[in-house]
Amino acid sequence: MPVGNSDLALLVGSWRLITAETTFSDTGERIDLFGTNPEGRMVLTSDARIMFLMAKSNRQPPTHDVERAILFDEMVAYTGLVRLDGPGRFITTIDLAGHPAWRGEQLRFYTIDGDRLTIRTPEQTQPRFPGRLGVGVLEWEREHPFA
Repeated sequence: MPVGNSDLALLVGSWRLITAETTFSDTGERIDLFGTNPEGRMVLTSDARIMFLMAKSNRQPPTHDVERAILFDEMVAYTGLVRLDGPGRFITTIDLAGHPAWRGEQLRFYTIDGDRLTIRTPEQTQPRFPGRLGVGVLEWEREHPFA
C-alpha cells in the first residue's frame, strides 16, 4: 500500500520529537508527557509503515523492579500501517505496541508547516491515565540526515 502522491506523502521520512503534551478535558490541566525535553522519533516509510518511539529524556538504567516499571511508563512505542482519512487526518492500524491498549485503529489529525509537523489526537483516554479524557499534541521537526 504505497503512499504515492497523496497528502500523506508529505509525512514520509524521519521526524524528531520536540514536545509531547496532553490537556485533560475534565480540568484543563496540561502536562508534558515525557518532561520538558522529550526524546522521540516518528518514521513513515513510502510503503505506509509508521513507527513511533517516544520517551522521557535522561532515563537511567534500573536497579530494581519499581524502577523498571517507571521506565516502561516513561516510554511509548508502536508501529502499524497508516492510511489517509481525509485532509489532515490519518489512521494507523497498530499491529505492535509496547502497551496492548494501543493496538487497533488510532485516528490522528495533522498539520505541516515547512519542517514542522503537529499531530493531535481526538479526545480519548490514554493507558497512562485510565478513566481520564484528554487531547494529545505532539510537535515534530523533520530530520535532514545528510544536510
